[in-house]
Amino acid sequence: MRTILVLTDFSVSADHAAHYALKLAQKVEADLMLCNIFPASSRKSLPAKHGILFGNYQLNEGDNTKDLSGLADRLNKQLDIDAGYRPEISYCSRSGPVGDTVNEIAASCNALMVVISRHGNHELNSLLIRNHTRDIIEKAQCPVLIVPYQAKFVDFKKIAFATDLASSSIDALHSLSIFAKYFNSKILITHVSPENLSYREELSIIDQFREQVSSVITYPAIDYREIKSKSVVKGLDWLSDHTDIDMIVLIHRKRNFFQRILEASVTQEVAGYLSMPMLVFPHSNV
Repeated sequence: MRTILVLTDFSVSADHAAHYALKLAQKVEADLMLCNIFPASSRKSLPAKHGILFGNYQLNEGDNTKDLSGLADRLNKQLDIDAGYRPEISYCSRSGPVGDTVNEIAASCNALMVVISRHGNHELNSLLIRNHTRDIIEKAQCPVLIVPYQAKFVDFKKIAFATDLASSSIDALHSLSIFAKYFNSKILITHVSPENLSYREELSIIDQFREQVSSVITYPAIDYREIKSKSVVKGLDWLSDHTDIDMIVLIHRKRNFFQRILEASVTQEVAGYLSMPMLVFPHSNV
């Protein structure tokens, strides 16, 4: 059975993401796996009732399992109220490096995607939270859905697929088109191009990509949008402010060691401010 893997640290933001994932699971008819991951050396002291993303430093594995059981109970009570498909809800608690452990669990439960919450910069230990999120995005072997706190679950009527129009984007777009069918979504293929690129060059690139898409993907509700901007981040920021999109989709490109140290990826920068869900496809394994 298809499964959506939901990572939690028992914070308010993570609880919201779990309820969001529940509604998504009902829509696409998938089961739900709740998971808390804590580093093996996580028995150190931190202020009570606070944890690090996907690892509460105050709790041992038994306590984590108890909290996971409580979260599963709350979600099942919500299902008693909601009509429609009823996902099976399971849970697990694991220790280990966050990114690698997420991949192991996702592979074992045949995860469609991993759902994580976007914690605000005001939250305790936000630097460590961002580091764990980066680790997940960098190493992910399946799509990762980042859910901002208080984002309401709605049918994705319009999904923006941000792409550099490379042929390597076609597989991700094909996967997205299958997902979009559950919502009858319109997919807006969005390309942020340099301001100095001529109209003729733009048109040639877009036409080549259109031909590749039409030869592989039969999904009818696909449109194209070109945005002129000095940076991809600013272009997508403009798109989110001026277009009625419900979700943005990116492909995360692998970066070398020095790039990871010296600069944030476009994916990480966009994830830091968006008020809508963002779905991230791994470049290496769509």
